[in-house]
Amino acid sequence: MKEKLPKQVEFIIDKIYEHGYEAFIVGGCVRDFILGIEPNDYDITTNAKPIQIIEIFKDYKILDHGIKHGTVGIVIGNDIYEVTTYRIESEYEDNRRPKDVQFTSNIMEDLKRRDFTINAIAYNYKMGLIDLFDGVGDIHKKIVKTVGNPDERFNEDGLRIVRAVRFSSKLGFNIEDETLKSIYKNAHIVKKISKERTTEEVNKIILSENPDKLILLYKTNVFKDLGICCCFNENEYDIFEKKLNILNKCRKNLQERLLMLLYLTNEKNIQENSIINKLKYSKTIINNCSLLVKYMFIDEIDITLIKIKQILNKIGSDNLINILTLKKIYYKEKLNIIDNKEIDNKEYEIRCNILDKCINQIIEIEKNKECYKIKDLNINGKKIKELGYSGAQIGEKLEYLLEEVIKNPKLNEEKKLINLLI
Repeated sequence: MKEKLPKQVEFIIDKIYEHGYEAFIVGGCVRDFILGIEPNDYDITTNAKPIQIIEIFKDYKILDHGIKHGTVGIVIGNDIYEVTTYRIESEYEDNRRPKDVQFTSNIMEDLKRRDFTINAIAYNYKMGLIDLFDGVGDIHKKIVKTVGNPDERFNEDGLRIVRAVRFSSKLGFNIEDETLKSIYKNAHIVKKISKERTTEEVNKIILSENPDKLILLYKTNVFKDLGICCCFNENEYDIFEKKLNILNKCRKNLQERLLMLLYLTNEKNIQENSIINKLKYSKTIINNCSLLVKYMFIDEIDITLIKIKQILNKIGSDNLINILTLKKIYYKEKLNIIDNKEIDNKEYEIRCNILDKCINQIIEIEKNKECYKIKDLNINGKKIKELGYSGAQIGEKLEYLLEEVIKNPKLNEEKKLINLLI
């Protein structure tokens, strides 16, 4: 491997060498280089202590908030480059954090503490690759494998269980057999990990190119141990795995993919044990998904123009178009997944056509500025009050008038609306 590093990264490595120390890029950036992927960022590791790095780069802005763990941020231009001293981590506590961090001068010792072989590779243009655990071989074999004993790695940091699945989904790799067996064995550890960290990893799986890898979180009981319901049995895993890849046909929008996931798991009504309630999502996502998912289960075969307007009143045109588009994606993909019988094909094609018709009707409703909300009625509460109504009656009459206008848009004139009330 002979890769041209960015100028700033080469500069940092050269400057550290000029002062008698060594430095490498390490982890994901090396893995991505080998895969032919442009790294998003570069982690640099060195045998120089943090205080020495601060001295070497004293002419640059330094960020030292990570210095306790051996990390110093160097600001060059608009970019921050993190340089971390080789570390040996002591016994872990709470299956998440080492009790203390000790520095070492040996790159090999530092690589031993890392999670997966594909992330335990170091490189610089002076010494080439440092690959103690055949991470390059595992990259070529397309497998995710722990560094050393998987039980030990997962008990050190339970988040690695979900990260294994995340790397599998990100890279399209399989999880090595012994590592996978260990995930089954140690899945319960995830209960000790913060929901925020777990959710972050799960979201990356959902938004990846291989969201079908989510099946591993169901099969290994990771989701079950997190309290997330599984409304299918083991005999349905193969079909469900194929369905999960429908997520990849949706836009890379977290809310939309979560909605599709809730639809695939047949969650008509959001329960306490749903993924959005058991993991850590914003109130906006929870509220939106809870509101919208029930409308995904409305049978479009029976939907009418009046029904469309009634739904628009509840969730608006953008949300309804998104829901109908998601259902169309579902039907199109279902043609390729389960049954290819002619009768099924015809049904799904019919449903796709109906969804297209509904979307066009919504576009026309908006184009013609047809009324489906109280604020769009050509009468207001003040006028109704003048007719002798008060308190809750005013709201009730507005609701009644809206229902009538939804049925017949021509009624949305003040005189006609007043006539409906007298």
